[in-house]
Amino acid sequence: MRQVKMRQAELQNLIPLGAILHRPKALDLGAGVQLRRGRTHEVTGAGADMFAVLAAAAHEQSLLWIGLHRDIATLNPVGLQANLKVEQMILVEAVSRGELLWAADQALRAPGGFCVILDMPDTLSLKESRRLQLAAEQGGGIGLILLRGPANTTAAQTRWDCQPVCAEQPAWDWICLKGKNGETGRWHMTGKGPQKRGQNAKDTLHMATAASA
Repeated sequence: MRQVKMRQAELQNLIPLGAILHRPKALDLGAGVQLRRGRTHEVTGAGADMFAVLAAAAHEQSLLWIGLHRDIATLNPVGLQANLKVEQMILVEAVSRGELLWAADQALRAPGGFCVILDMPDTLSLKESRRLQLAAEQGGGIGLILLRGPANTTAAQTRWDCQPVCAEQPAWDWICLKGKNGETGRWHMTGKGPQKRGQNAKDTLHMATAASA
């Protein structure tokens, strides 16, 4: 964990101050999908990983992906490289649930506005969620919490359910189940971007991969 702290300090020095001061308050993924910075957002479902990857790509800042070895070891390097700037990405393997929460708390509190993906093997209690939320408010970044268990009442800003869809091209349904500001809705995500679910498909917007060539 000491190495993680040292790496965080190095990354903070690489982030221009102007980029932090002029960063918009919400992360815009297109088609009305917005994630507020300085907050945590919960994601469930079989398509949660892709939601987190595309959100992290849109964040355009350093990324810490925190999980147990069994979860970190199964990440697809080719898929990550296709969507993320891997030189700005840190994978953190924890050996226990307590280490997961500690690492996420420290990363979210760090100045610099990191994107922190926390891969939880189960769910969060209200107390745990509130602590992470306060950490995100302090650091000004964004926390994406992948929940593998049933969701409880928590302090997260939003909660999303993301499921793969059977189609010719990779596709997912994104459903915002909870939003503190009433930001709920349903979107259809293709390999090129999200579209708002409605009476027709004319509101389609596409999201290209954000990684540099």
